[in-house]
Amino acid sequence: MFASINGTRLYFDIEGSAYVPQGEKMVKRPVLFAIHGGPGSDHSDFKPWLTPLADHMQIVYLDQRCNGQSERVDPATCTLEQLADDIEALRVYLGFDRINLLGHSFGGFVSQVFASRYPDSLDKLLLVDTAPSKEFYPAALEFASHIATPEQMAMIPELFEGRIEDEEHAIRWWDLNYDLYFHVKDEKIMRETGNRPIGSMEVANYTFKHLIPQYDVRDKLPAFTMPTLIVGAKYDWITPVSQAEEMHRLIPNSELVIFEHSGHSPYVEENEAFLKRVLAFLNIEGEQQ
Repeated sequence: MFASINGTRLYFDIEGSAYVPQGEKMVKRPVLFAIHGGPGSDHSDFKPWLTPLADHMQIVYLDQRCNGQSERVDPATCTLEQLADDIEALRVYLGFDRINLLGHSFGGFVSQVFASRYPDSLDKLLLVDTAPSKEFYPAALEFASHIATPEQMAMIPELFEGRIEDEEHAIRWWDLNYDLYFHVKDEKIMRETGNRPIGSMEVANYTFKHLIPQYDVRDKLPAFTMPTLIVGAKYDWITPVSQAEEMHRLIPNSELVIFEHSGHSPYVEENEAFLKRVLAFLNIEGEQQ
């Protein structure tokens, strides 16, 4: 499904019903927008991991502009503010009132900008393995220095400083470094999750080179009033626990949970516990399928 908004064409997908029968009534369910990481990835990062939540809510996934199946546009238009504006435009396009918003990694950057620009559009905010500023990068390099091989350490900056030259270079980077993102190196899961997204090298390079060095929302976080769940993971090298702790310190109405057996994606590595925690935060009862 596609929506033509803000001068581009965004791909989105929906799991779960907005209304379900309950006795003699139809009952409205909450909606959760899931914002993928990257830049240069897409919503497949979340599938099938978030799918069980569709038994309890409606999930809206989108591929950010210039990512996944969405239209390729000038990467200079892919600012965090514009990406946040695109979420708001999609919310309006789909006719939703207030939404719950889950942002993972770079999607968490976008989600924090969204919360600062559109607080009245939010019920609850979920920030998963993300960070409040560009300071995540030196923290990541410090973490990596204890777990990465010399070859990995030498290659890490090529992505995070926007120096990927072509598709072959991107494949080499991920082939060498993808295992850093996981606590348990499950080859099947790593192969599947690594190959599903439709990559977008151009937007990744531009964002890491020009936009991430300016990223810092720490001064905006104390004004957040929406309930906020902050998720970190003990073995997350790229947005270490220190980043989750910083957001928790700055956001007044926030909860912090650290997953002890996960890398960058606890919704993959500790799926059942992650889903249970999300349902509890959203005040939704029900057995996990």
